[in-house]
Amino acid sequence: MGAVLGGSGAALAKDVIQLAVVEMTEPGYVRSTVIPVKRTIEHAFPDRTVVIMRVASADLAATVEKLRPDFVISPAANFLQIVDAQGAHPIATRKTRAAKDPSRSAGAAVVALADRADVGPLATLKGLRAAATSPESLDGWVALRYELEKAGFNSGTFFRELKFMGFGMPNVISAVLSGSYDVGIVPACMLENLEREGLIEAGALRVVARKPTDETTCAASTDLYPDLVVSALTSAEHEVVRGVTAALLTADMPGDFGWYAVSDFHEVRALEEALHLGPWAYLEDMTPAGLWRRWRPWILGVAAIVLLLLVNEWRLRRLVRRRTAELERALAERDRLEASEAKARERLSKLERMGALSQLCTLVAHELKQPVGAVINYLAVARMKLSGTKVVADPLAEGAAAAEPDDAPPVDPVMLEAIRGADEQARRISAIVDRVRGYARRERAKRVEVDLARVVVEAAAGVRLSNRAPIETNVTAPGKAVVEGDPLELELIVHNLMKNAAEAVRANEKELGSSGERAPAGLVTATLAVTGDEAVISVCDNGPRLSDEAFARLSRVSASVKPDGLGIGLGIVRNLVEENGGRLTLSRLPVRGLSAEVRFDLFDPQSAVKAPETAAASEPGTGATQAARETEEAGKTKGEP
Repeated sequence: MGAVLGGSGAALAKDVIQLAVVEMTEPGYVRSTVIPVKRTIEHAFPDRTVVIMRVASADLAATVEKLRPDFVISPAANFLQIVDAQGAHPIATRKTRAAKDPSRSAGAAVVALADRADVGPLATLKGLRAAATSPESLDGWVALRYELEKAGFNSGTFFRELKFMGFGMPNVISAVLSGSYDVGIVPACMLENLEREGLIEAGALRVVARKPTDETTCAASTDLYPDLVVSALTSAEHEVVRGVTAALLTADMPGDFGWYAVSDFHEVRALEEALHLGPWAYLEDMTPAGLWRRWRPWILGVAAIVLLLLVNEWRLRRLVRRRTAELERALAERDRLEASEAKARERLSKLERMGALSQLCTLVAHELKQPVGAVINYLAVARMKLSGTKVVADPLAEGAAAAEPDDAPPVDPVMLEAIRGADEQARRISAIVDRVRGYARRERAKRVEVDLARVVVEAAAGVRLSNRAPIETNVTAPGKAVVEGDPLELELIVHNLMKNAAEAVRANEKELGSSGERAPAGLVTATLAVTGDEAVISVCDNGPRLSDEAFARLSRVSASVKPDGLGIGLGIVRNLVEENGGRLTLSRLPVRGLSAEVRFDLFDPQSAVKAPETAAASEPGTGATQAARETEEAGKTKGEP
């Protein structure tokens, strides 16, 4: 019965036992271990052929999965890989003759030249150059790396240089003997075996960083672990497994090794976990997939927390936006109510002010009635005295006559003209007072046909008399423009508009004069024009240009643009215009000044409807004549002339 080395894994007969062997760097490994195991199995099953398959430790799990052998000889760490990947159980573990416990039989020894006094404890090895057998050797670098990590060193940077040479003898041993490297990392008991076999001079090398233990007679620098393991896969025949197990455990192996039943691999598991080997190798994988596989529960937990925080943040922001919108609406409503309340208060204040002014005007009109009548009587007496005429009941009444005595003194015509003008203005005041009293009694005067040309001329004449400043007033009144209205009110409208314009021009002259600038020549222009069926009165001035705020105040009652104004003049004018069927429009001129335009419908005799007379107009004694008579009677009662 022969052996087949390097089997291909092809389909084999049932009388074949497949034995997979992990390649090792141990000297004499095949001779001392593989061949004795093979012969033991053949002796137990003489009718079967044992086929040996050599496999590498780097891809052991994948190779075993592909070949599906019956038994595997491997280091303890590789055996645990098979257990995790395909499932296997140990049937025998190799133990050296120097070890007492089969679960503590293999370890690593760090060797150095015997005369290197500077190399001793583990800490003295830091920064040296080291040679080792293999990076996966449990009885080499892996065991020493675990010792370094347990001692608190970083095994990755502990040595200045670390060289893996494969075989301990002669590669690693020769490198240390030649001085190429300071220390060598080899399996425990190798140094003793080489000296016993005479392969190296005894005492040339020594084990450094020696760890005291009574588990073995060999010097070791690390803890001890299980050695090689013969394991059976789950696919192997049970009777074959039973027979092989019994054969290995009872066989008398040649050399320094024997096979024992061992199932304690906890130390190996602890080493793999600490160094991130075997099942914990994924901990060294820093790729996204490796990180995900390693930290998936934590990543999912953190992602859930972050998502919860984001959802909560979104909810809070949405709630804040909603509450902010509600607050903004509440504030806007509050501002609206405050503005409405302020407008109401302002309107109430205006109404109270206008009521007070109305009462004041009524009181003034009532009190002025008697003195104005007295003034008219006094003027009549003065004129008759100057002219030498005889006093009559009503010297200005129509048809009144006075005989002049032949011996009358000469009369000053200027004095007579002054008295006549004063008498006209007094009678005009009396008419205005009567009109104010009529407003208080809710009476309206009778609307008659009025020539606006005459109204504009008379109003301009009154403005010239009351304004002493050098103001040029140009009046253009072409022909007749007859409208229906109250003559006195129409004259008051034009008079007030021209007076305001004159005051604006005069105020502009004072302001520019105080600042040193030269004021333009004052100019107030009153123009009457007829366009279609409308008569248009335009009053313009070259006073200061009003700001937007000041111009806006012109449309509000009780809001004057003059410092000492009451703010009711323009309101009265606007009311008079509307009472007489007109429309008032104010506009700013392009450069400076203001334009006031009043439009009235021309009188049409065909379609005119006369308004009913008010109670005030129908009463006898209303007007200047009645006022003069009342004043005269009051004067006679008091004993006045």
